[in-house]
Amino acid sequence: MGDLEKKRSKEEEVAATEGGEEQKLPYPKSVFFIVGNEFCERFSYYGMKAILSIYLKKKLHFTEDKATVIYHTFSMFCYFTPIFGAMIADQLLGKFKTIVYISIIYVLGHLLKTLAAIPTLGIPPVEFSLIGLALIAIGTGGIKPCVSAFGGDQFKLPEQARQLQTFFSIFYFSINAGSLISTVLTPAIREDVECFGDDTCYSLAFGIPAILMLVATVIIIMGKPLYKMKPPQGNILTRVFGSISYAVKKKIDGVPADHWMDLAKDRYEPQLVEDVKCVLRVLVLYLPLPVWWALFDQTGSRWTFQATRMNGVVGDAGTIKPDQMQVINPLLILFLLPLFDKVLYPAFAKFNMLQKPLQRMTAGGILTAASFFISGFLELEMMKTYAKIPAVGFSEIHFMNNIPCHVSLQLSNGTGLVQEEAIDKLENMVLRNLEPGKYSLDMEVSSTCLPAILTKRTEQVEVMTHDKEVTAVFLGVDGGAVLPTVLDGHDDPEKDDGANGRIKVVYDMGKLEKSTNLTLKSDKSYSFDLQPNGVYGSNYSKIDTGLYDIMMDDAKLGNITIDQGGVYSLIVARDPETNIHRSLTHTLTTPNSIHILWLFPQYFVITVGEIMFSVTGLEFSYSQAPDSMKSVLQAAWLLTVAFGNIIVIIVAEAKAFNDQASEFFMFACLMLVDMGIFMLLAWRYTPRFVGSRDIPMKNGVANTNFKNDTEM
Repeated sequence: MGDLEKKRSKEEEVAATEGGEEQKLPYPKSVFFIVGNEFCERFSYYGMKAILSIYLKKKLHFTEDKATVIYHTFSMFCYFTPIFGAMIADQLLGKFKTIVYISIIYVLGHLLKTLAAIPTLGIPPVEFSLIGLALIAIGTGGIKPCVSAFGGDQFKLPEQARQLQTFFSIFYFSINAGSLISTVLTPAIREDVECFGDDTCYSLAFGIPAILMLVATVIIIMGKPLYKMKPPQGNILTRVFGSISYAVKKKIDGVPADHWMDLAKDRYEPQLVEDVKCVLRVLVLYLPLPVWWALFDQTGSRWTFQATRMNGVVGDAGTIKPDQMQVINPLLILFLLPLFDKVLYPAFAKFNMLQKPLQRMTAGGILTAASFFISGFLELEMMKTYAKIPAVGFSEIHFMNNIPCHVSLQLSNGTGLVQEEAIDKLENMVLRNLEPGKYSLDMEVSSTCLPAILTKRTEQVEVMTHDKEVTAVFLGVDGGAVLPTVLDGHDDPEKDDGANGRIKVVYDMGKLEKSTNLTLKSDKSYSFDLQPNGVYGSNYSKIDTGLYDIMMDDAKLGNITIDQGGVYSLIVARDPETNIHRSLTHTLTTPNSIHILWLFPQYFVITVGEIMFSVTGLEFSYSQAPDSMKSVLQAAWLLTVAFGNIIVIIVAEAKAFNDQASEFFMFACLMLVDMGIFMLLAWRYTPRFVGSRDIPMKNGVANTNFKNDTEM
C-alpha cells in the first residue's frame, strides 16, 4: 500500500470516528475479572452489614443506642475513606495496586470480625470486632473509587463507547446481585444455623463474606496479565483544594476581585478556576443533603431494630428475619427505576410537573420525611406489645399461681402495706414500679379453696427485689399448706431479637429420687433437665416459633404455642387436686402481634424518595459540573453520606427521646425543614449551560459512567 493510500485510509478512519461510528474492537476480557471482583466484594460488604446492628446488640450486648452509634460510625468511615483511596491511586500507586493492597486490609478486617464471633477462641469479641470494622471501612472505602474507574480504563474511547456503556450496566448489575443475595442469605445463616454450642452462628454468617472478599482479591489479581494499566496522573482534588485555599488566603489579605476565586488565577490556570466556580455553585446545593442521608441510612439500624419487634411468620413459607427486610430497597430500586424513567416522569411532564431535577429532589425529600412519619405511627402501635422492662430505680415481682383458687396477696415493707392484689386461679401477674429492697409477702386462699386438701391457708415469705430486675415468685402447695417460693435469679421480659420466642421452665417435681427429662417436641426438639426436691427455674432458651408437645419422659403433659417475640414461663408441677403432673403456660411478654410486612409502606415510600432525591440529585450534579470536576463532585457526594451518619450518631448519643417513635417524628420534621432550605437554595440557583461534551439530563436515571453504589 502506497503512502497516498495509507493517508486516505487514515483520514477515512478518523472521519468515521468523528461521525460517531465505533471501530469493531474486541470486548476486553479483563473486565470480567473486575465484574467478578465487584460481585464478591459487594456480597461481602452488604452481607456483613446486614447483620451488623443485631450482632452488636445481641452478641456484643450493646444497648440499641450504642449499637446504632457504632453502626453509623462504621458507615461514616466507609464514606470518608474513598477520598484517600482516590488520592493514593491517582498520585502514588495506580488503580490496580491500590485495589490489591487495600483489599488485603479488607480481608484482614473480615477475618478479625469472623474470629471475634467464634466464642470458643476466647479472644476479646468487642475489641476484635471494632478493629475489624475499622479495617473493613478502610478497605471498602479505599477501593470504592478505583474499581469502576479501573474497569473503564480497559476500554479505548471513543471507539468502544457503546461497549463501555454495556460494561457499566453489567458492573452495577453485579452490585445489585451481590447485595441482594447476601442480604437474604447471611441473616438466614446467622439465625437458622447452630454452631459452637450456640443457637445461632454469627461466625459462619461473617465468615462467608470474609471468604467472598478473599475470592474477590484473588480474582482481581488473576486478571493482571490482561489489564491495561494507566500510571498515576495526579489527583484533581489536591489542585481544587489548593486553588480554593490560595484564593481564600488572598481574600483574607484584602486583595480585591470581582469573584474571590479569581484571585487564584495568578497561580492556577484560568480554566481550572472557572471550573471550580461551577463546582462551588453545585456544592451549595449539597448543604442539605446530609440530613437526607441521616434518614436513609437508618434503614440498616433503627428500622432493623424496629423489625426485630415484629411478627415475621408467613405461614408455611417460614419466617422473615428482621435483617432480611433490608432487601426490599434494592428490589424496589430495580423495579421502580425503569418505571420512573419510562412511565411516571413522562406522565407527570404532560401536566408540567416534576420536569426539573430540583423539583424532583424536593418531592423526594418530602417523601423521605413521610416515610419516617409512617415508621413513627407504626412504632406507636408496636409499643403496645413491647416488653415492659423496669426502669432505673424500680423493680417488679412476677407471681405465677399454680393453685386452682383465687389468691390474695399483701406486700409490705418497713413503712407498712405497700400493695394489695388478687390473682386468679392458675394465672400470672406482675407488680410494677416497686422500689428495690426487702418486702414481706403474705398470701391467703379462701376456705372454699381445696377444702379436703388444705389445712394451712396463709403463708408469709421474704422477697428481695433489685434495681431494674423482675423477681419471680411461685405460688404453690406443699402437702396441706400453701407455699410461696421466691425463685433464684430473676425473670427477663426482654424479647428475642430474632424470629423466635423465649421460654423459661419453672417446675416443682416434688420428692423424687432422680431428675426428670422434659422435652418440647415438634420439627425441632428442646430438652430440659428437671431436678427433684424443690421449686426451680431453668435459664431462658430461645425457641423456634410453632406448636410443641410437652413430654415429661414418655408422658404427654399438654401443648404450648411459641410465637415470635413472646416470653413464656412454662409451669410443670403437680395439680394440687389430682397430684398428677401437668403443665401451665404463663406469658410474661406479649408476642409480636404486628406483622413485619407492615414495614413495606415505609420502605416503599423511602425508595421512591431515593429515586427522586438521590438518583436525580447525583445526575443533576454531574450535568452541572465541567468534565474535569466529575471526580470532585463524586467525592463531595460521598462526604454528604458520611456527614449524614454523623447526624444520626449525635442524635443517638444525645438520648433526648424516651421512645423511638418520638425520634422518628423528629427526623421527619427535620427533613421537612431541610427541604424548605433546599427549596430556597434551588430557587436562587442559576443552572449552568450544558455543552456538547457534558452529561445531559435524562428522565431521572443517573448516567452510569458516574453512578455509584449508594444509589443501588
